[in-house]
Order: sequence, then C-alpha cells, then structure tokens
Amino acid sequence: MKALKPALMGIAAIGILLFVLSFWVESLDSISWYALLIGAASLSFITDSRVIRAAVGTGVLAALVFFGIQLLDMTKVGRTNIDLTEDDRFTLTEGTEAILKELEDPVVINYYVTRDLRSTPADVTRYIPRVDNLLEEFAGLANNENLTVNFIDPKPNTDEEDAAALDQIQQVPVSQEENLYFGATVTCWDKKTVIPFFNPESETGLEHDLIMAIAEVSLRNKPTIAIVSPLEVTTGGQAGQGWIFTSVARRVYNVIDLGMGITDRLGGIYEENEWGESPKFLDPAIVPVVLLIHPAAITPEAEYALDQYLLRGGTVIACVDSYSIAAQQSAGQQPQIPGMPPQQGAGVPTQSSLPKLFEHLKIKFSGGEVLADGKFGMRNNPTILNLDRQAMPIEDDLSLAAINQILLGYAGGFEEVNAEGLEISRLIRSSRRADLVSSADALNDRTVSRLTQKLRSDDRQYDILVHLSGNFTTAFPDGDPAQPEKKDAEGDEAKTGGALSTASGKGHLYLFSDSDFLYDGAAYRMLSLGGQRGGGVPQAISDNAPLVFNLLDQAVNSKHLVGARARTPNWRPFTVFQDMKAAADEKTGIEVEKIEESRQKYNDEITKIMSRRDQSGAVRLTEADQARIEELREEATLANKQIRELQKDNQSEMDAIKSGIFWKSVVAVPIFVILIGLGVFIFRAIRTQAR
Repeated sequence: MKALKPALMGIAAIGILLFVLSFWVESLDSISWYALLIGAASLSFITDSRVIRAAVGTGVLAALVFFGIQLLDMTKVGRTNIDLTEDDRFTLTEGTEAILKELEDPVVINYYVTRDLRSTPADVTRYIPRVDNLLEEFAGLANNENLTVNFIDPKPNTDEEDAAALDQIQQVPVSQEENLYFGATVTCWDKKTVIPFFNPESETGLEHDLIMAIAEVSLRNKPTIAIVSPLEVTTGGQAGQGWIFTSVARRVYNVIDLGMGITDRLGGIYEENEWGESPKFLDPAIVPVVLLIHPAAITPEAEYALDQYLLRGGTVIACVDSYSIAAQQSAGQQPQIPGMPPQQGAGVPTQSSLPKLFEHLKIKFSGGEVLADGKFGMRNNPTILNLDRQAMPIEDDLSLAAINQILLGYAGGFEEVNAEGLEISRLIRSSRRADLVSSADALNDRTVSRLTQKLRSDDRQYDILVHLSGNFTTAFPDGDPAQPEKKDAEGDEAKTGGALSTASGKGHLYLFSDSDFLYDGAAYRMLSLGGQRGGGVPQAISDNAPLVFNLLDQAVNSKHLVGARARTPNWRPFTVFQDMKAAADEKTGIEVEKIEESRQKYNDEITKIMSRRDQSGAVRLTEADQARIEELREEATLANKQIRELQKDNQSEMDAIKSGIFWKSVVAVPIFVILIGLGVFIFRAIRTQAR
C-alpha cells in the first residue's frame, strides 16, 4: 500500500499538469478533462479519510457518467432513438432509409451553422441539435459511406463565411452586430440543391426537406409527370414558375405542361426531351402519370385522350371542383356575385368535372354545390374543412402514409361512385354530419355562419378522394369524337393512332373533389427570411401536397419517398373534443332553428303591418298596430336573447370540456405518481414491521 501511494500521486500530478498545460498547448485540448478526471480519481485513493474519499469519489463518479454519455453519443449506439410517439414522428421512414442505403454516387452535405452567438433566438438554439443529430444519423445509414456531412461554423470574416455566402445560405441578422447562418447545400457531381435556412417552425418537415434534396441530386434520370389545367399552374406567378407546388415538384420530377388539348403539344415535348418520334396518343411508358387540375370546360377530344390513356394503363389524378377560388382569381375574372351565374368571358369557369367519364363510370358529382361538414368544418364556416385521420377510413393505404391534416375550401363531394368492374377505394370521406349547400350560401358571410346549426347526422357520407383501379372500358364506344365519320372495323383496334376500346393494361384514376387544395396558401406559403421581400423558402402548411406527392411517387414506381414527405403537421387535433363539439352544435342548432323560425314570423308580421299605406302612399298605423309592433319587437328581442344564451351555454360547455382535459392532464399524472409512491412506502413499512 505504501508503494501504491507514490504511484497514485505521480499519476495525479501528471493528470493535473496535462490539464494546466492544455490552456497553452492546443493539441492537449481533447484530453485535458480526461487527464484531470484521472488525476482526481488517483487523489481519492491516497487519503485515509473515508469522508474525503466518499466526496471525491462521488464527484469522480458524476464526471465519469457525464463523459461516458458524451463518448456514447459519438457512437452509432448513442445516436439510436427510442420513439414512443403514436405516429413514430421521430423515426426515419422506410423510404428515407431506402434512399440512403441505395446511394450509388457520393453525396456531400455542407452544413453551415453559426454557433455560440449571444443573440441566437431560443427556438433556433433548440433546433440546432435536432439538425445535427439527424445529419449524423443520415451519414451513418448511407451506403458505402457515400454521404459526407461537413459541419462548418461560418464565423465572421473567415473563409467559411465567404463559402456560406457563395453557397447562397441565408444570412439572418439576430442583432446589430451578429448574423446567423443556418442552412446547407447538398451536392452530387454537378448537381446542387440549397436549403438556405432551417426554419424551426418546419421541424416536422426536416426529414422531408433533407431526403428530398438528397434524392434530387442523386437521381440520374428524373421521372416525368404531366400537368393538364386551364389555370397557370406551371407558368403563373411573378417569376413565371407557376404555383409553389409546381416549383417543389420540379425538384424531383420532369414536369411537362400538356395544356388542355393534351395531345396537341406532344410533338414539341417529345422533340424537346429527345424521346424520339411522337405518337398520336399519350403513352404511359413515357408519361406515367397525369395531374389534372380543375379541367373546366374540358372538350370531348381531351376527355377521349384521357380515356385512351387509362385504357393503356396510365394513372390520372383528377382534381375537379364545385367552386374554384383559383379560377375565380384567374386573370380577367370579374368579381363573382353570390347567387348569380358566372359571367361569360370572365376568366376560367369556377366549376369543373369530367362529364363523359363520370357518366360512363356512374359517378355523381356535386356540381355547383359545395360540401359543408359539421364535424370537420370550421365552426363559423363549415365549408372550410380540416380533415384528420378520422376522415381516412383505410388506414393501411400507402397513399395516406403519415398524412394527418388535409385543408379544403369550398370543395365539392362525390355523392355516388358505382364504377362496375373496377376496384373502388374510398380514401377520404366526410363525416355523417355533412351536406351539400349552394356556393352562394357558402360565399355569403351572413348565411354561411348559420350552416353548422342546420347540419344533421344521418347515414350519408360524401367521398372526397376516391381511387378507381382495374381494366377500364372506354367511355367513347363510337371512337374519337374528332373523327365521327370513321368507324371501328375490328372492335378492339380503333380508327387511327392505335386507339383502344378495351384495356391493354391496369389503369388508375384518383378523383379529388377539390382543386384549390394545391393552390398557394392551402398547400404552401413562401417564407421570407431576413426581412427580404420576394423569393424565400417554400413552407408546407398542410399535408395537401405531401398527399399528392405520395400518389405521384407510387405512379412513377418510387418505393422511396412515400411517407417521407408527410411530417408537416405542427399540431394534433383533439378528436374526442371535436366529436363532443359536433354533438353539442347539433343539439344547440335544433333549438336555435326553432327560435329563428319564431323570430322570422315576428319580423314578417312587423313588415306586413308597416306595409299598410293610405291612398297618398304614407304609412298608416293605428294605435293597435303600434302596440302590436312594440309587442312583436319585444318578442323578437327576446328570441335574439334566447339564441345568445343558447350559444353562450354551448360555449361554456366547450370551455368546461377544455378545462377538464387540461386539469386531467396536469393533475392526474402527478397524483398517480404520488399514489404509487405512497403504496410502495406503505408496503415497505409493513414488511419492515413484520421482521
């Protein structure tokens, strides 16, 4: 023991000396604290005092735990997460892992983040470790180490700051003297994608943004999707890039605009993309999916082109509408007067459908009426729908992977879908407390607020998204409407261009009852950074676009990005509370409707009495009439008061439910823990007394 003490003292001295020297010798920084820890541990064994040993040992143990956790965090085991959330929000999707594990070319991520700023916002400070960990997890999963992440701190007046500026990383002022860089570039050979700023508000979209950037630069050939619409989906906006949805889609897909003629532009598109000679029909082998957005006033010839495309095994995502806000706001559209038909020549019509296909498939669409829902609609405007997982009855459909929130405004509804011989999947549906209302009522502020009270529960639901699949039959048995004089001689092979009357492949038709859900403001908003006007970063504000991207990925046979896109919702609705609110609104609505009928009778009688005039046209009222008017006005005032009281009672009931949920969440768990602790204490006390 005597020989051990000098050895321990030597080890302690060396450790303390290395720690002190690390303040002047930069190469010793990495081992300084470990040297001090070893020195302190050695000193604890020299003294004979148990108290000192215990005190020093406790400190050393705490330090060992701290440094052990740090070392473990640097390894793959330390970065392994245990995700206990219901929807696995913090677990990488299978699509993300597939993309990383199948990387064939080297991908480099230059990750710029300014650290140790005094004025960094608190939400950014909390968000930085999240991005750090996710990038490290990505690098650990990449195939053959084909993903390299460079962590760069662009301090002021350094080469790193110049590199961040050259890479177009957004410079965000956080004080008068300090600027923050927090973004990344993803490169693969000559392809480059920039994420100028990691916005903490879009944390749930972080995995999507990163893996989409990696997929964009690593894809050797982008799959092609076609857009058909009378709206400026691909060419609108100040920059001429179309809707924000289109700009995002171009990052992964080769987006072509077929126009409303569908086949009229094929020659030029084939030549531009070097696909060879153009056929007279739309070929699913070249264009695997067509996105049809608000096909207002579609011609029979265009419908025939889609019909032939489905027969050849193509996929059509058709977004029809009962009242399109985008069409109403289109160039040249004059303000729409509620209750009046659309003015001729005033822009794109607000209604759209596929008349020949719908007739053939026995599909009944709402036409000019819009869908109001007492459960999923806003309280003051039930035609603005916020659809959660309760509206999606098929839980295991890949199209709905991680989709939690769909926002729709003035959407229509499919009343009947009876396509014989085809498989029908009703992916999104209204509640049973829904009905179709006129667009005039939906656009009138005074009438729309009363719609919720008039909605009743029944056994009827309206389809919002339907998937039809199988071997389609033609909706044009007489052939191409552009060539009515030619007849089909064989029965299967039609007139010209290799037209078909029976299917040569399995087709897919997705039907949306709304088209505005991809419009700017419903799917995306452009986030401006650093106080700059114009430009910015697309920020998803719902799962509208991720849902369509899921469908597009399946159509182009991608097994990767399905599910990786849909981590965008920033809140989760209380579904039980929504059910309670809907039931209370329905109960109150019945009583309010009765009172409103009585109030209307009083007002009608007052109007009738006030309309009595003499021969000169002046109002003539007797004392009895005046007394009756006062009585009726009092009755109408009382009716108004009763309605307000019912609405107050309804609101009080909702507030009580909210308060109950809050206090149960805050108080119930601590009480439960305390009761368990008391139980353990009593159990141990009884066992001790028994001994």
